[in-house]
Amino acid sequence: SALPAFTTFILQTKSKMMIRIYRVQSRVRLRGHHRLLASASALTAADAASGHHMLTTITTSSSHVKLTSPSLSHHPTTQPSRSFWSSSSSQEDDEPSKNNNTVKSPTSLLPVPPLTPSNISATSLLSNSTITSLQSLPEIKSALDILYSTNNHHPTTNTSIEQVHSNLQRARDILQSIPELHSSTYLISMDLYTLSGQYDLALENLARYNHHSLQQKGKNKRTLLLHLQFLKAKLYLLSGQFTLALSEYEDLLDTMEQRVQRQLKNQQRSEVQRGVSVIEGAATLSGVGLTKLLLVLHQDSTTATAASANEIIEAIETSTEMLLESRRDALRSPKHAELAIDLGIAASISLTNLGIAHCTLLGNKVKSIELWKQGLDMLDTILGDAMNTAMIIPRHKFIWMESIRARLHCDIACLLLGLENDDATKKQLEEDTLKHASEAAKKGLDIYDELINGAKILRGESDGSDDNAQDGNEDDDNKKEWERILQEEVKKKQAEDDEDKPPEVALSPLWIDYHRCESARALGLVAHCYAQAGAAVTSEGLFQSALDASSSYPFGQSLRSNSNVVVVDDGKGIAQSSPNLGLIARDVRLWYAMLCNNWEKRKGDADRLLADAQTIDTEMIFQGYSSEEEKKRVSGMISSLWLFCPLDFERK
Repeated sequence: SALPAFTTFILQTKSKMMIRIYRVQSRVRLRGHHRLLASASALTAADAASGHHMLTTITTSSSHVKLTSPSLSHHPTTQPSRSFWSSSSSQEDDEPSKNNNTVKSPTSLLPVPPLTPSNISATSLLSNSTITSLQSLPEIKSALDILYSTNNHHPTTNTSIEQVHSNLQRARDILQSIPELHSSTYLISMDLYTLSGQYDLALENLARYNHHSLQQKGKNKRTLLLHLQFLKAKLYLLSGQFTLALSEYEDLLDTMEQRVQRQLKNQQRSEVQRGVSVIEGAATLSGVGLTKLLLVLHQDSTTATAASANEIIEAIETSTEMLLESRRDALRSPKHAELAIDLGIAASISLTNLGIAHCTLLGNKVKSIELWKQGLDMLDTILGDAMNTAMIIPRHKFIWMESIRARLHCDIACLLLGLENDDATKKQLEEDTLKHASEAAKKGLDIYDELINGAKILRGESDGSDDNAQDGNEDDDNKKEWERILQEEVKKKQAEDDEDKPPEVALSPLWIDYHRCESARALGLVAHCYAQAGAAVTSEGLFQSALDASSSYPFGQSLRSNSNVVVVDDGKGIAQSSPNLGLIARDVRLWYAMLCNNWEKRKGDADRLLADAQTIDTEMIFQGYSSEEEKKRVSGMISSLWLFCPLDFERK
């Protein structure tokens, strides 16, 4: 019998022969393989009366499979879910409870944590009622203040991580008689250990939370287990344990396959059951592809075999197609505008990952840049669609989109400059290539500047685009007039009485801290462009700024000392919890060393920078991210890889 697309892809990952089956059978669903598979009973009279969603029946060789848009729900009044087979819950697996401490309220009491490639933030699983109860204990409130930097940007107390965990253990003992609150403290410990890069201890606390929470009644066990397994897989990947991470993702694939098969059986009995969401499926496929990619780069950094490269790219490519197709389906109804934004963001991340796979595995720069430009176009399209549907993009998602945009520009610049590996940097660039690389790097830097310091137009600064204006160009005059009007309107809005307006969702200050560290890459790329153009002095100034930015993370470690810096403002360092930021810190030192090597009497500085880069590579970046070959570094391009998970899209 014909199989749904996702089931077919699961099988093809286990057998090459299934690739043919996947491509032949999936022809029938090329424009809808990620839509919801819903039983006819899910369509109520109310749905039909309101023109809810039109069903399309696709005939296969053995059965009729009904497909609907990617967010059809059998509860007409509820928020549409991100599912492509069914959106309802299964009674056998899911037992909803009013007192469920893992079901998030619409707006969390905690600030939204930074959505970055290294983000975990397991405490986002906690409900507002649980957070309120936990914060009644000073020991827990102080830990949450550190996690979310809610106390004057960063806590200034000289409290060590060990003391915080000691306080948490004392609070855990107090809460022993309240199982829900007791188990929740393990999530806080998990996040604290993650921030300081102690992933083994973070995994241990995740296991403890899993053990205690699943013994409680009234849990939505399937959803909870899903989130915990995604977090576990990401912790393994961030710590360089790629084999264990791959095992988790393959287990997720197996579980999803079983759910699909169970859904097919229940459909025949006219039963309704929750299916697999697009985000879940795409995140799992991306996880399989990215962990295999990192395994290949770690074990054999020369060239991957054609079979392994195709297998990796096939997984990421299918994830991307699922997201793009589902987004097109979601756009058919204005009710699903928010869903379309989430799918578009995930698609832009997946396009970033796919471009890196083509670059590092196949050396196909043209294809990589093409994919990254497609990712930039997707971000532009999201903004345009939001305007057309009068959909307001939440502030944290807009910032999230801009950070992805900045990363894409930096990827393009890095590839044009030949900085994807150690050897390519010795080539002299053509003038046209250097021009395009400079433009991309400058765009990335401008975005980071606004992410850190706020929009230039609201700061009264020019974006520099009128430098080439000639003869009093009328367009420039119009632009300045529009900027003036916009500034006046913003000031009016700020002066209005907003007492009746609901409070805006708070963002953790760690967003700015992460973007400041990540901006080191854009600074280094712009500096390298100046070096290529012969402006060594300007280049060095930018490199110095890049070094400062890369060493500014509040939960970091100094190159000059081996002690962890936890909460002391003047003791920032290189991020211990993010291989992405670690690779950026390494690369800017390597690029700066190249400048010094080409500068008279600066070899000593070059040697010092190379020694620092080697220290970061061998001691601060987890072992799995270093190549097994001696004197061969893993490409810094993988600093842009992003292993997204469903929880990223549920931040409120």
